[in-house]
Amino acid sequence: MQITYQKLGTDHPMYGKVEFLVADGTSPLCYKTADGYIPLEQGAAPVATAPAEAADVNTRDLYVLSFKVNGEAEEQSFTSKKKLDKTIALYQEKDFITDLETKTYKVLAS
Repeated sequence: MQITYQKLGTDHPMYGKVEFLVADGTSPLCYKTADGYIPLEQGAAPVATAPAEAADVNTRDLYVLSFKVNGEAEEQSFTSKKKLDKTIALYQEKDFITDLETKTYKVLAS
């Protein structure tokens, strides 16, 4: 599975409101904003603060690993906890990679 971040065109209804459309191949997952990730529905609250009563919606985890390489901020996203753990273990061995931080978001399953 390949997670991609796509810039929105000027004809997209969310243009100017979000930074990227996060997709798995051709299936959109959610939007990325400066404050975090939000679901595909317009005007919805961020996914990280979704109410508990929405638990009947089919969701899956999206893991976002934030880190710095030689002082420059980087970010990677994973849908597999196993791949995330392997990447963290590899990055912890490198002296030039610092400030490892993981956040987990719930996204709509396709």
